[in-house]
Amino acid sequence: IIRPEPWGPIRQTHSIEVLYSPTVKTIPPDGFLEVRKGDYVDIGCETTGTPPPIVDWRKNGGPMALLEHRSRIRFRAEHRLLAGVYECIANNGVGEPARATITVVIQDAPVVTSERTYVHTAVGLRAALSATLEFAVPHARTAWYRDGRPVRTDDRIVQMVQDNVHHLIFRNVRKSDLGNYTFRAENKLGMADLMFKLTGVPNAASFKVDATLNKATATSFTLIWEVDSYSTLIEYNLWLRPYYGRLSSPEPDAFTTEPPANHWSKIIVPGDSSEGPIHSAIYTVRGLTPSTVYEAIVTSRNRFGWSKPSSILHFATEPGAGRTKPSTADYSEITPILVETEPEAYNITQAQIFERLNELSSGARETSCLSAIFISCCILFIFS
Repeated sequence: IIRPEPWGPIRQTHSIEVLYSPTVKTIPPDGFLEVRKGDYVDIGCETTGTPPPIVDWRKNGGPMALLEHRSRIRFRAEHRLLAGVYECIANNGVGEPARATITVVIQDAPVVTSERTYVHTAVGLRAALSATLEFAVPHARTAWYRDGRPVRTDDRIVQMVQDNVHHLIFRNVRKSDLGNYTFRAENKLGMADLMFKLTGVPNAASFKVDATLNKATATSFTLIWEVDSYSTLIEYNLWLRPYYGRLSSPEPDAFTTEPPANHWSKIIVPGDSSEGPIHSAIYTVRGLTPSTVYEAIVTSRNRFGWSKPSSILHFATEPGAGRTKPSTADYSEITPILVETEPEAYNITQAQIFERLNELSSGARETSCLSAIFISCCILFIFS
C-alpha cells in the first residue's frame, strides 16, 4: 500500500502460532525422591506446550487441594503418611494431557501393630503371636524376645514371615512357654517394640444382650455372659453400681448428676465344671432399685489367674415400688486393670451376702445406741 505525502508507507506483520500438546519432565529427573523425616521435599514438573499448560497435582490417585495451579511443590516431611506417588498433569486443551509421576519416600522409624497382643492358650495346644510391620524405611532388623533375651527356636517353636506379618508359632505349648514376649523392629532412625502375653488366664468376658433371656423386673435383672477359657473356671467377680451419667463438659461449672461416692459393689458368682473352651453364665441380680440404670463388669478366674475386665454393660430395672439396692461391700473406683483382693476359701452365695450385711447393720445399730447412752451419762455427771 502506497500513500501520498505527508503519509508514508504502512507495514503489517503477520505471525503464525502453532499449537501443540504439552510435554512434561519431572524434577528430579528420575522421578524418585527419598528424604528423612523432618527434611524438605521439593518436587516439580517442567512443562512445554502452546498455549502454556496448566498443571494440576494428584497424590496416590486422589486430587490435591492446592490454592493455585503450580508446577512445583515444596513441603516438610513431618509424617511418613506424606510419602506416596505424586502425579502432575499438564493440560492446555490441545491433544491429550501429559502426565508424569514422582515417588516420594520418607525415612522414619519402624511402625509395628498387631490385632491381638493378649493370646489365650492352654498346655498342649498350638498358639501363635503375630506382629505386622506396617512401615520401615530403611529396612528394619526384626527379632522376638522373652524377658530381654532372644527367643530360641527349634522344631517346636518356629519363626515365620508372610508378607509383612511376623509370626512366632508354638506347635505344642508347654507351661514354661507362658509369659511375656516382645517383637522388636529396628533401623537407623529408631526402634519399635510390641509387647505380647501368652497366657492361660481366660479371655475377657463378653456380655450377651437377649431380650428373651435378660429378664428385668423392678428389683432384679438377669445377666448373661460368655468366656473363652481352655481351663475350668473357678469363679467370676461381678461388679455393679448405679449409673448416674457423666460430666457433660470438662468445664468446672459443668452440670453433673453423679453423687460424691459412686462405688462398685462386688458379687462372687461360682464358676462351672466345664472344660470349655466356651463357658456361659447366667446370674440374676436381686435387690435393685426400681427405675434405675446400672452398669456391670465381670472378670473370670481359672487356675492360671484372673482375666481382664469385660466391657461395661448398661442395663435398667423396670418401674415400680421396691427395696433399695443392698449395700454390699463397697470397693473404690475400678481401674482399667482390676486389683483383686485375696480370694476367699469358698464361694459365698447372694443369700449369704445378705446375711452378712444384716449382721453388719445390726452391729452398727447396737454400737450407735451404746455410744448415745455413754454420752448422756457423761453430760449428767458434769452438770451434777
